Amino acid sequence: MKRNGLSYLLLFVACSFLMAAIVANAQGGKEEWALAGFTKYRDALFIEKKSISYPSPDAVRVWSLVAPSEKSKYREEIKSELRTLKKSAKGYRFTEILNEIDCRGSRIRFVQIAHLTETGSIIHSAFSSDQEWKSIYPGSLWQNIQKTVCRN
Repeated sequence: MKRNGLSYLLLFVACSFLMAAIVANAQGGKEEWALAGFTKYRDALFIEKKSISYPSPDAVRVWSLVAPSEKSKYREEIKSELRTLKKSAKGYRFTEILNEIDCRGSRIRFVQIAHLTETGSIIHSAFSSDQEWKSIYPGSLWQNIQKTVCRN
């Protein structure tokens, strides 16, 4: 039983490194994505460090990338959304999100979203219809990103 558990752990680690390599080369390798962590659905979440900008002293904008796992509920939600938009979900692999973070207020909103194929072709891109501020909760992945990009 221990051997089986160790095998799964090694497989998970190997897949994580492979996923990081794939994401680092997304869209022709122009971006440098840094792993921020994993969602509750085991989807990898990355930020693009070169995209960090400060539109005001307490605000920061940064692109994040969600690489959903094969059996992710998030992946299924995106595929359903694409079908509703009459777009093919064939080849869907990543979602990039332009986030705006209110550093002082510990809030985040999603400004723009793009769903892409593994080769970086855009399936659908739009400004978010929901630009409402949402709280960043302690211990969340968004807090990890906030700590990384906000100036102290």
